[in-house]
Amino acid sequence: MNKTNENQHWISQVLLRRFKIPGTPLQCYQVETGKWIPKSIENACASPGYNQLLVSGHADNTVEEAFSKVESHLRDTFHALEEAVDRPLTELSPATHANMCWYCTFLKLCSPISKPGAVVSLIIQINMELERGEYSLLRELEIPEETISVWRGAYAAGQRVVIESENIVQLLYRFQLRFAYEFDYAQFINAKWTVSNSALELPMSDVGLVPMYLIAPKANHYILPIGPRLVLEGVFFLDPAQNSSQPVIRGHDLTAEEAEYRFDCICLSAIKEIVCSKRTPTIPESLSRAKSKGIRFHKIMNPEAAISAGLIDVGSSGPGFRLVSADEYKQFVHSHMQPTWRLDDP
Repeated sequence: MNKTNENQHWISQVLLRRFKIPGTPLQCYQVETGKWIPKSIENACASPGYNQLLVSGHADNTVEEAFSKVESHLRDTFHALEEAVDRPLTELSPATHANMCWYCTFLKLCSPISKPGAVVSLIIQINMELERGEYSLLRELEIPEETISVWRGAYAAGQRVVIESENIVQLLYRFQLRFAYEFDYAQFINAKWTVSNSALELPMSDVGLVPMYLIAPKANHYILPIGPRLVLEGVFFLDPAQNSSQPVIRGHDLTAEEAEYRFDCICLSAIKEIVCSKRTPTIPESLSRAKSKGIRFHKIMNPEAAISAGLIDVGSSGPGFRLVSADEYKQFVHSHMQPTWRLDDP
């Protein structure tokens, strides 16, 4: 049974151990300072009460419990992927395929960037519903019809809705996770998967699963190092006809150029630190190279607040709402996250 404020990982210890050299700690490159900090498995990508929801002093640990059930099968899943990497195509067992997809789902939804991201996405969705006259989310939030009518008129006059709460980050993160996990799992179960050998030793980002968007094929591309020389990748096309729900995975050997691209994406995606088996002097060069290539990721404005949000009680009153100007709305969004797109993008 999980205890209140216990140490909780958003990247599993099972995966972190695959990067650890016996007898030595993990080496964590600090993005802001450029310094290296040695860390144990227990202290890497973890924080007290990270996944819990604290309500009036009582901890709800349902997310941690669900994540733990997926983690318990990870060793077998990683073993199957290791066997698949040297084969052109491998049919995974349904259980292994499902566990791999569930693990990616939890990594995506439990990443530190997902917490302020939940605030931003919910706010944007609320205002999009007011613009379009579609109110499924607002009704899910139990907003009275008369309030929706007032908001609709205010939106037409140029105002926007924002949310206020005692702990908006953790509250909305848990709210969004409840609605997103089936959608994200469906995306991963229908993605096309590849596991690759890398001649270049890869680090791990503290976001875990690195999200990319491929413009030309219109697809979401996910990168997950599962060892210094092994990387798992999934591609989900926006055109459903290009996806497949078959439990198959392709084995591949990355070229030097392919490995460098993944190395750069992993490094630039990190929020606070890049986790390595050993100190890697080329990381600053990689960060500069990634930026020069135009690789971009959302930036959260207060990583420490996102990571520690589970320790703050959300109270019992739930979220509140208020109308603000369009400029205040943009300021509100950007106080949580700097997106790679503008709020006035189509």
